[in-house]
Amino acid sequence: MDFFDSRNYKVNKILLSAIGQWPYQSPKMSYIIVIVIATIACSQLLTKLCGMFSYIHDMDIVIECLTPIMIDISGITKIMNSMLCVNKMRTLLGRIRDDFYLLSNSRDIEILRKCADSGRKFSTIYIYAMYTVTVIFMLTPLPPLIFHVANETTRPLLHRVEYYVDMDKYYFPILIHGYLTVVICVTSIIATDAIFLIFVQHVCGLFIITGSRIQRALQEKYLTDANLPITDDKAYRNMILCIQDHRAAIRFVDLIEAAYSKHFLFHAGLNMITISITGVGAVTKLDDPSELLKLIAVTWALLFHLCFECLNAQKLIDYSGYLHTNLINLNWYDASARTKKLILFMMMKTHPPCVLTAGGMFVLCMETFATIVKTAVSYFTFLRSAQ
Repeated sequence: MDFFDSRNYKVNKILLSAIGQWPYQSPKMSYIIVIVIATIACSQLLTKLCGMFSYIHDMDIVIECLTPIMIDISGITKIMNSMLCVNKMRTLLGRIRDDFYLLSNSRDIEILRKCADSGRKFSTIYIYAMYTVTVIFMLTPLPPLIFHVANETTRPLLHRVEYYVDMDKYYFPILIHGYLTVVICVTSIIATDAIFLIFVQHVCGLFIITGSRIQRALQEKYLTDANLPITDDKAYRNMILCIQDHRAAIRFVDLIEAAYSKHFLFHAGLNMITISITGVGAVTKLDDPSELLKLIAVTWALLFHLCFECLNAQKLIDYSGYLHTNLINLNWYDASARTKKLILFMMMKTHPPCVLTAGGMFVLCMETFATIVKTAVSYFTFLRSAQ
């Protein structure tokens, strides 16, 4: 059985394969899937743009159209980022597999397994939450059809679109096209976010293992004689291995940063603007429960998505920072002079902690999440005053 068919990674493999972005997928199958979903999503995006431009002088309708357009852009760019960073993602997944196979200490393997299990649980919660909101969003056009409230002139659609055809005649194909696009865009967002969580959980496990190895390296039985020759100084040799482990964890973080940094910058700005626009749209739809429910669902999903990314980046900061605290609290002062130099060197390398940035412009963390939400509220206030 393939390593990634285990329960901790199988869902991620299925989701990424569904959008043609599993790094170990056959290139031919990947291209076919990407072409199909790009055709469906981009064609729907074009009809939404046409629908918006048909009412370009009506600010309320323009705001109403912008939210689904930005969601489509978010899903499409998620796939584009995965395509551009496929080699980095393959390297990250390969590192995860190799770490499990190369570790010989049962305690270290158990730490990685627990982190992988936590990653699976958190990603499952994220997947269920996002798909639940999506289902609520997709159900809003159905009640009028089921209870025969809608007629040919008031048939509800998921979004305002313009196909330049008889909308009544082709109502159901247009509605199905909208449903397919929603599923594609949401699945793209969920799949790329879920694998990001797996990467973060794994590197947090690497930092935990490094910390536990440092504790074992500086046990009292290895610090009995500070004048031991280098060949017999077990604490020194163990610290060298710990430094190598720490460097490997940092390289893993650097790969995550290279794969997601520009992507985070784009989506932080896009989410901030979309939250503002969606809030304005919700205020204008207070008298329409169906549209209001859709906009509330979208706003909740945007906030949850943004919080999810910032929370995992914060987790990386915390776990890499704990390593520095552990080093300070150990009995390093009883070690040999050469071991103390290594410990001091590692203290410098572990402070400040590892971070993930948005294009190198700002650090992703919970404080950033609060700042983005605060800025989105400011833009919401501005847009409301401009209406």
